[in-house]
Amino acid sequence: MDFSQEELIEAVERLVNGLLERAGVTAPPVDALHIAEDHLGIPVEIVEPAEEDEHGRRRPKARPQGSGIFISPDMTPEQKHKAAADGIARTLLPDILRKLGIPPGSEDKALSTHVRGLVIPRILIPTRLLRAALRECKYDVPALKKVFATASVEAVALRLLDLDAPCVIAIIDDGVVALRRSNRFAAPKTLEAAERTCQAKVAELELPHRVREGEWTAQGWHIPGRPFQRIILRSVRDDDV
Repeated sequence: MDFSQEELIEAVERLVNGLLERAGVTAPPVDALHIAEDHLGIPVEIVEPAEEDEHGRRRPKARPQGSGIFISPDMTPEQKHKAAADGIARTLLPDILRKLGIPPGSEDKALSTHVRGLVIPRILIPTRLLRAALRECKYDVPALKKVFATASVEAVALRLLDLDAPCVIAIIDDGVVALRRSNRFAAPKTLEAAERTCQAKVAELELPHRVREGEWTAQGWHIPGRPFQRIILRSVRDDDV
């Protein structure tokens, strides 16, 4: 590539911010369905929900043909807005590629997917509005989720990695680390002592908890409404505070 990740993010931020400004978005939550359908004219269509097999597992259906946004009645509000944000991302993709000097249509699938993955969370959780929300919510993930109601709590937590403050975000399902990422250094799935202690306490009480141990401080939250016990941790090293 003839551009850096920083240049790509800058192009995405500029185009997303411009779109949100033209759409009149000045405060969260962001109604991606409204922006897509009423501002950009992208058709939003209702499709039949995915079927379940005899074991209760959902059978994924092929995506309908067309350039519209497809949602089904069984989707959560967050899933519907994410689908709308993805439709918006597909619309913005050619302009982003042009900013980077890439003729639209010549990009490979991996780059297209990567760009859309940068656009979607920045539509639902715009950087400027996220920084403003931090003044009141600090880094309390559930509190931020209430502000950015159209985004999933996981998306909100992972957006914290896009900010300047160094941190590690971990998502733990039934005691197993499903994801652990840092915006400062490589983050293996092995938890630090503070994270393990915090995760255990949150799992026991299903209440928010904070632990400082071994030069790390970890905050943890139980995420309700899942078919398994999901815990999100945000951790920082003491020398990064």
